[in-house]
Amino acid sequence: MRQAFRIGVMLGVASVAAACTSVLGDFEVGGAGTGSAGGSSGCAAGTADCDGNPADCEVIVSDDPQNCGACGAQCLDDGTCSASVCSGVTEIARGFPTPQSANAKFLVIHGDAVYWTAGEGEGGSVQKVSVLGGPVTPIAGGQNAPYGIAVNQEGVFWSNLNDTNLLWVDHNGAGTPKVVFDSDYATLGVAADENDVFWAQRAGGIGAPGNGSLIGRIPMADGLADDEFHEDNNTSPHLIALDREHVYWVDRSERGSVNRTPRGPGETARLTEDAQAYPYAIAVDRDHVYWTNSPRERDNDDRGAVMRAPKRGARNATVLWTSDEDDDVANPTPDCIAVDDNDDYVYWTDQGSSRVLRKRKDGSGRQQVLYEGGTPRGIALDADYVYWADEKNGAVRKIHR
Repeated sequence: MRQAFRIGVMLGVASVAAACTSVLGDFEVGGAGTGSAGGSSGCAAGTADCDGNPADCEVIVSDDPQNCGACGAQCLDDGTCSASVCSGVTEIARGFPTPQSANAKFLVIHGDAVYWTAGEGEGGSVQKVSVLGGPVTPIAGGQNAPYGIAVNQEGVFWSNLNDTNLLWVDHNGAGTPKVVFDSDYATLGVAADENDVFWAQRAGGIGAPGNGSLIGRIPMADGLADDEFHEDNNTSPHLIALDREHVYWVDRSERGSVNRTPRGPGETARLTEDAQAYPYAIAVDRDHVYWTNSPRERDNDDRGAVMRAPKRGARNATVLWTSDEDDDVANPTPDCIAVDDNDDYVYWTDQGSSRVLRKRKDGSGRQQVLYEGGTPRGIALDADYVYWADEKNGAVRKIHR
């Protein structure tokens, strides 16, 4: 069935977004007009107006660890700020959807901004912030457990887990978010590029197959949502990754699989010969697909793992990391994962051990702990930094690669 929610029509609709206030650093911001990333709004380079008083540029963001490079960008763990760069981890936003009920989930980098989802229930939200930090732009409020998120040239797309729908709004949240697909089932992972948006739909319970499970598609050429792109009733689809030719997705079942579906004609291939234990998240680089296996039950005999397999050819998977062989922490639960072609590492978050880690893609050497603390979940990369969302305090953080 193709639902006629056309992107072109939606882009022509304009209305005023509801105002909201969020906490960033030690001050409040309301939309995109408060504060500065430094050197803007009439301020000299290396300075910024962070108190909202246009009469002065009172902060030297080039060396202030509480406003390093931008208002509210904090250097954590007693880190120093030099030339607008923190010596360690930088926290560029915190306290979403609210400081009283913080709960950040997944994030994505698009252009010079980070977009992310937050919240478990009806008070959920979507927002963005510059990769430098600074004022947070509210994209959408009043969302019901916003989950997966993707951004392309047309705007911001996200799933609402509890409302079982997929939504869209422009890059600045101008206008009321539009439902681009209304499902009868849980909508989860979302991925996008300039050609298409894809989403994962789960018909059964968590980790259980069911009639109606599928990968859906919205071609940007016409904006028509297609939930017949790839039906797969024997799976529990979760998170998604893309390259130019295929959609890669995990079946988050007790004996799950890692899958490759052509974007054009062709059959879905199972890339894993052996069953995987509750695959959770997935990422791809030029030649390989990477994923996390993340059993959530503490009494489960299967262990969390970071895995790799060729995108084409042999259906053999390589174990890059497990807690049994490579680590000595209790109750690891690998979550989200990120790779690109810019270096030789795979990056992932682990909520069970409160860590952000990386390891060489070929599995050699030991894992490196980039940060320890909080409840890290979503993770993304740009050319210079690793970014992640901290579920416990609703923060967005980054560290240099």
